[in-house]
Amino acid sequence: MSKTDIDIWRYIPLEIRNGFWNMALDEAILKMAIEKKSPNTLRFYKWNPSTASIGRNQSLYNEIDTAFVKEKGFHVVRRITGGGAVFHDEYREITYSIVCPIKFLEKLGAKKVIEQFEIITQGIILGLTFYGLKTEKDVIHCPAILLDGKKFSGNAQVRKKGFILQHGTILLDIDPELMYSVLKTPENVSKSRMVKSVRAKCIGIKNHLPYFNEEELINSLKRGFQKSLGIDMEEQAFSKEELDIAERLVKNKYSNLKWLNKYE
Repeated sequence: MSKTDIDIWRYIPLEIRNGFWNMALDEAILKMAIEKKSPNTLRFYKWNPSTASIGRNQSLYNEIDTAFVKEKGFHVVRRITGGGAVFHDEYREITYSIVCPIKFLEKLGAKKVIEQFEIITQGIILGLTFYGLKTEKDVIHCPAILLDGKKFSGNAQVRKKGFILQHGTILLDIDPELMYSVLKTPENVSKSRMVKSVRAKCIGIKNHLPYFNEEELINSLKRGFQKSLGIDMEEQAFSKEELDIAERLVKNKYSNLKWLNKYE
């Protein structure tokens, strides 16, 4: 296959933004891609301040201890993707997002939804292999990636007008006590039991890497996505139109209590 036959995607390097902007930018890319004004895109980001995100159909007050969040100065945001509530720790997580046509994934042989999830998460698996870490895939409520049988990456997606937005977490470290101070436990389950469960079932990858260098880890993950999707990437910034759309989404949607309290 010649260079000209390989799809060229946009790559947006690791950024740190608040949760409203992170979700607004993901949606802005999706909107512009649908309008054929933005390329297929891979981006990495972190969260500052730490943020709890809830799935598009979840109840805020069933999932989040809002008083604790307010006390700590954390944010809460509702995603447009499905899945459950997640605590994004500003010190302990990297998040990726991908926007592309569903047909692109189908051409790679991923015809079913689960296969499309997995061909994307295969990028993480390959990236960590390049970095010297052996991981494996599984399905725990949604497609997940495991290390030593413990989950370190959960993923969610939304599909709209023939396009897919998939984003997911890569846990570097984990603080179950803090996590379940932010997230509410299931009914009739104690916090101590949930903390114990998280310790048994979840893991951060940082201490299991041969060594940790954030820039090198991101580059390895980028290579993993390139290999799993059969693409090349060019580093590019957000377009002005994407930033304008995202700014409106931050104001009118993601930081707006009407969207956050949608099911209250």
